[in-house]
Amino acid sequence: MSPNCAECGANLSEGVSCQSIYESFLALEYTDYGYGEVHMLTVACFMIQHRRYSDEALIWIEQKLHDYFERGIPVDQIRRRAEIETDQTRRAWKVIRQADAPPLPEIAWSMTIVDVAANYQDAQSYCELVERWARITLHEMKPLLTKS
Repeated sequence: MSPNCAECGANLSEGVSCQSIYESFLALEYTDYGYGEVHMLTVACFMIQHRRYSDEALIWIEQKLHDYFERGIPVDQIRRRAEIETDQTRRAWKVIRQADAPPLPEIAWSMTIVDVAANYQDAQSYCELVERWARITLHEMKPLLTKS
């Protein structure tokens, strides 16, 4: 039986972790613009599903995902605002969840980073899968926000 990720519940192949997949995705996104188009979504989904965001950051990223999907705000505009809004010198809250923070509820995610890794063949399919993953994550993350 394959192990499951302790944070997101994904079914992992032997010797593979969500973190290692994430790091390989970041390498793709940083070296090939075709993959990099969805970088914001990749980071957001991974951080949400692996319970890395603080309560305040969860609320913030949910708003940014809504801006992107529902209001059609382009990623470059969201990135520019994010540089200001998440600047440590300008905000009172931390982005990363602290070790002593109350635990977040577990969610049975219907799509994870493992699903993206198993199904993409090229930049186009990668971007489509990451967008689908982000839409699903946005929809399924609601229990995390009621705690926040």
